Amino acid sequence: MKLTMGRMADLRGYLEVVGVIAAVALAGWFVPLEYRALSQVYLLAVLVLSLRVSRGPLFAAAILSAAAWDFFAIPPRLTWSIDDVGDAAMLLTYILVALVAGQLSARLRAQGRTLGAAMERERALTESDRLHRALFDSVSHELRTPLTVVRSAVWALQKKSTAETVALVDEIRQATDRLDRLVGNLLDQTRLESGTLAPMLDWCDVRDLIQEARHETGPALDGRILTIEIAEDTPLWRVDEALTERAIANLLLNAATHTPAGTPIAIRTGVEGDRVFLSVVDQGPGIPAAMRSRLFAKLQRGAAAGVGGLGLGLSIVKGFVDAQGGDVVYADEPGGGAKFTLYLPGSGPVSSGPV
Repeated sequence: MKLTMGRMADLRGYLEVVGVIAAVALAGWFVPLEYRALSQVYLLAVLVLSLRVSRGPLFAAAILSAAAWDFFAIPPRLTWSIDDVGDAAMLLTYILVALVAGQLSARLRAQGRTLGAAMERERALTESDRLHRALFDSVSHELRTPLTVVRSAVWALQKKSTAETVALVDEIRQATDRLDRLVGNLLDQTRLESGTLAPMLDWCDVRDLIQEARHETGPALDGRILTIEIAEDTPLWRVDEALTERAIANLLLNAATHTPAGTPIAIRTGVEGDRVFLSVVDQGPGIPAAMRSRLFAKLQRGAAAGVGGLGLGLSIVKGFVDAQGGDVVYADEPGGGAKFTLYLPGSGPVSSGPV
């Protein structure tokens, strides 16, 4: 009886996998979405399926989604051939990430089921928290490992690339950067929703925070004028360095994504009342009024957004700032453009030095 029920559950799982992947393939065929960005939608579908189906159907989901992306999206469409070296590398990376992410998510769900209902509530909560942290660390490591391998391979290829292959190598590098940001955002969103985020506050110079955030954006700001205006009375900030750097970097990436190429971006810092602030200002089209009520909700993307991304950036910014007792607000910039401002609790009279 148990075997029959297990087989029925697996059958339902396989049918669900086929239905979800078919729906994504159908949507990708009719929606004007760039085929590289479509891979991120397939990956999200696999992660969602990992919360519902067992390991067998989940493995099938990873392979089937890769095959569907190749056949229906990667040029030339409706064939199994891949003419571009960069696309082949992206497909291989996608398969590795989908398999690892899906299997580890399934393991997390399976381990959660081992918590017995008869355990005392306090002991069960403690064990669940310990298990989640350990598995989250494992997921973070396993997701980053294949990306590190691809980055190392790209670095080696760049040293040996010729005039004919340099463009292909650069395209692989850009695709890897996009995938790395996607994985980072998914992990960050998981940390926020799981309650495992615990800010570690320390004294930081805002200049260092901005410099590290600029480095994290990679080539996304290449070709743009970035103006940094730090008020003379800006003190040291007592914040979580990693969370604040990531929040600033996400705002810079958001400005780069939603403004025309070459549009200037400015960073301004200062003190307002008992709070310190940092604003990221662009000269783009601004945010439509209809979007502002859900601006910081997850999975929200503007109609004019470029390819790539899942709409998690601003949601993560707000989560990271809220966790430190701060706030993030949007305002229209006079003369056109958008201004996102991070407000954090004041850090006292300690000065970070002259500008």
